[in-house]
Amino acid sequence: MSMGDKVTNLWKRASDEDENREEIPWHLKYGSRTLGTFAGIVNLFTGIWNGLGLIFLNTDCLFGGILQLLLGILLIALEAPFLCVFIDYMQKVSDVAENKPYWTRAVTYAGLSLVPLLLCFGPSTLIASALVFCTGLLYGLMSVGKKGSREDMGAIASPVDNVSQPMGGHHTTLMEDPDVWRPT
Repeated sequence: MSMGDKVTNLWKRASDEDENREEIPWHLKYGSRTLGTFAGIVNLFTGIWNGLGLIFLNTDCLFGGILQLLLGILLIALEAPFLCVFIDYMQKVSDVAENKPYWTRAVTYAGLSLVPLLLCFGPSTLIASALVFCTGLLYGLMSVGKKGSREDMGAIASPVDNVSQPMGGHHTTLMEDPDVWRPT
């Protein structure tokens, strides 16, 4: 397979990856990818910055910097695999992650963002970890799914039986009667 075919397949897969999943809003889908890629790049730079502290005999942030480098590589491999087109096994890692539900990425990103912060608390680590955590939050929102329709929410909000009706036997829901919730 030539390099052009690899790049073409990666771009095609990025646009077709969520067709089998629920209808996810485009701003969440592409926003989480963009934020994850940006967070990976920021983590690479802050990991190098924290690792360079070894030159000045500051060993406190060395392990946090190494973890940030690894987290940055992981984020770039999962969120933007076209940047790792020259590394063959990165494509396999990305394919495995694409088949998992969104909540696994949410938990992974949120959990892994806290580890470098606990090892080396500083402004650069805080910003980089916050970006990864926000990426995890976006994937958490995507795992919740699409909001229900107005009819579905009305059916859930309406009382089912006549025995226990709120407001003294009032049968309308808040959505059907705006005078109930409108301030007087």
